Amino acid sequence: MKIIKTVLYVLAADILSLFIDFTLASSSMFIIRLICAVCTFLILAVILSGLAVSTANQDLKDKRINNKKINIILPLSMGTAASFPAAVSWCVLKFSMRRFDFYRWHKIINGYFLQIYNFIEPDASSSALSTGEVNIMLILVFIPVIIFLTAYFLVYKGIIHIGK
Repeated sequence: MKIIKTVLYVLAADILSLFIDFTLASSSMFIIRLICAVCTFLILAVILSGLAVSTANQDLKDKRINNKKINIILPLSMGTAASFPAAVSWCVLKFSMRRFDFYRWHKIINGYFLQIYNFIEPDASSSALSTGEVNIMLILVFIPVIIFLTAYFLVYKGIIHIGK
């Protein structure tokens, strides 16, 4: 259930980010596009961090009450689930190069990185992408899992105290 919840949180971040992306899409000014990229990335970071913090706090509570350590697989699978839509989308994008046009859908599926993708390649066609550009985009696939796991383990290990 927590894995589905994680994917739904990523979907919520995507929808909120797309709202900002499409609201500011008419501007071609670099500074506006940069601000939009930072804001949409922060939307993803805040939503996933909030989920990670609440999950870590719940696990800490269970640890205190039941004297039971967490199974490390659960936060790892939740973090992986956060990156799953981006990973599948990237694989389809990699396969689609020179075969069919998927890049515009890849941008929408990963709305929190839309402006970053526009900085890498502003054209919405898959045929405009080079192999190097697609390989650079692979780095962005790992951002959601890094955000989730960093926030989770900072709270769980007691390095930072957020929440209850």
